[in-house]
Amino acid sequence: MNSNLIIEREKPLIDEICDLYHYDSNIRHLLYIIIPAFIMKYGFDKEKVIINTFKETKIINSDKEDEIVKAYYSSTPRMVDGDFQTRKFMVIQNYNKISLVDLLDNLIHEFNHAINSYVNEIKVTLKYLYLRTGLTFRVYQKDNCSFIKKQSSYILEEIINTKQTSDIINIIKEMDQSNPIISNTIYAINAETNSKYQSNAYYLQSYVCKEILENKTFINTLENLRINGEVYEVNKWFDSITGKEGSYKELNELLVEIYNLEIKYTEQKFFKKRTVEKIRSTSKQILRIIKRFNENVIFK
Repeated sequence: MNSNLIIEREKPLIDEICDLYHYDSNIRHLLYIIIPAFIMKYGFDKEKVIINTFKETKIINSDKEDEIVKAYYSSTPRMVDGDFQTRKFMVIQNYNKISLVDLLDNLIHEFNHAINSYVNEIKVTLKYLYLRTGLTFRVYQKDNCSFIKKQSSYILEEIINTKQTSDIINIIKEMDQSNPIISNTIYAINAETNSKYQSNAYYLQSYVCKEILENKTFINTLENLRINGEVYEVNKWFDSITGKEGSYKELNELLVEIYNLEIKYTEQKFFKKRTVEKIRSTSKQILRIIKRFNENVIFK
């Protein structure tokens, strides 16, 4: 796809969104490249989903500093005229001090969650309301929308999302720099990054899952299911390939364990070696599941 043609096509809509939310020039100029990059990634058949996501999700800039959570996307349920709807926004922490590339990464990462949650976002059962974020769900009480829990697949969702963030930023880095609308921004991004960008969000978990992320059957299937909102049978699909029931559930629980151990390690002053050993042993369990999946896939 020609980036200049897409930018020209999307610019009026981007200006409309920026005017609606009174975004500053930094956000506006980044959206000039972010929204076209999403379209280049997912195709024009997803253009409406992408534009509607940006229209419905407000960016909030905050001066709050947080070493762990630099940005977050939120979608919360509410009852409106007898139907469940969601209120969506994303928050950028430490906005006045954040670097250009970190701001770009955060915006793409969080909006990618939102875009991949747009279709079939809400599922209602007799007692519960399920709110989808990509591969995973947050569970609420149906009668009062009070939060109950989030499913363990939220770390795998972050891993997939981080990979896609890198993919989209690398699309941006290849855009035509002769376009005066984006030339300065692209030049600055390329000056601050290596030839191939790699997001460092969820680095440990992504590193452990590196082999399965390179499996085209795995990554292409999950990417398609996420964007189309067809994630309800992922566990059965994964288990059917590994040949072991419950392997998808086990994989997700082990990824959560590693994430929690990593946080524990950063907070510990003593006995850090024990935590490292536990991370290593948990990683080996994950790699055994990944190996079983990869060995049983015909087309990789």
